[in-house]
Amino acid sequence: MRIGFAATAVVFLSCISAANAADKTVHDKDNGFSLTFPEGWRNEAPSGKTMRLKIKSGDQGLTCRISVGLYDPQASGSPADPKAFLERGWSPQAWQEMVGAAFTSAAFSNEKLIRFPDGYPARIADMDFQVGDGSASFPGHAKVVLSLRGTHFGLVTCGLTGDSLEQMKQKWAPLADEAERVASSFVLDGP
Repeated sequence: MRIGFAATAVVFLSCISAANAADKTVHDKDNGFSLTFPEGWRNEAPSGKTMRLKIKSGDQGLTCRISVGLYDPQASGSPADPKAFLERGWSPQAWQEMVGAAFTSAAFSNEKLIRFPDGYPARIADMDFQVGDGSASFPGHAKVVLSLRGTHFGLVTCGLTGDSLEQMKQKWAPLADEAERVASSFVLDGP
């Protein structure tokens, strides 16, 4: 019985090692973050003032965007202690103000506190959203991670859109675990 268990454990650990060996970690020292994603994903040109990395899963349409920028804890309405705010002062309204405002509409669920390898906090959630240009609107879903650290913020959005809510749900279902794995691999460097 023990030999069977040991053999099974070796095969299981080998599969995990093979899966991890197929991952690529990008550490952007200039912008202070790292992210791990499958080797076959392709880089695309980031856009906007704060987007630093944009990667796509290929034909499946899952796109992860990493935005990093300055955060001023002294600004009016900003929490003076970002770490305490993430750990104890966070609210659903904070998601709306800090992330949801960039979308036509956004609703957050499955929100929880996570920690970087050094113990610093971040928040992760699912986001249902709508994007549009006035004449058309598209539903989307994403796994999002946000952290405030020192004088900068980091946001990961791993998601996709569809022509309809049903199409988006069908596209998301097989990609949900991968989106969570990539989004939760995000680390915002310390000051």
